[in-house]
Amino acid sequence: MIQSDLMPGILLCRHPVTSRKQILESLCNRVARHGDLCERLVLDSVLDREKLGSTAIGDGIALPHATIAGATATSTLLATLETPVDFDSPDGKPVDIVMLVLGSDRDGAGHLAALGAVSRQLRASADLLRTADSEAALHDAVAGHLVAA
Repeated sequence: MIQSDLMPGILLCRHPVTSRKQILESLCNRVARHGDLCERLVLDSVLDREKLGSTAIGDGIALPHATIAGATATSTLLATLETPVDFDSPDGKPVDIVMLVLGSDRDGAGHLAALGAVSRQLRASADLLRTADSEAALHDAVAGHLVAA
């Protein structure tokens, strides 16, 4: 199984974005650079997944994700947004918590397990995440909540 440590490698607190497109571009570029992945491949993979349907899961949370050819580990980025953004959520609520999850195309089962774990843990810690006012506070809010799947 590919590495599945779900503690986000990047934390962004109150990220100043104003649209779904801007969120995806910003987060994909950051996680690609952090994981030494091709920025275009990451963005295209995430956008292809979004075309299948919104990755918003309700309660102001979105979980954009994709599998990436050549990735050797699960890469994650957690962001809270300065202003909630429409994300075509099933409950109609705008999104203010976004966690991007990239997995290896060689570990589909591990990727799906990671998504399930992240979804449950984000819902459980959403109130703490929303009150964080810095990356350090965001780290404290997720420490102990987002652990290996």
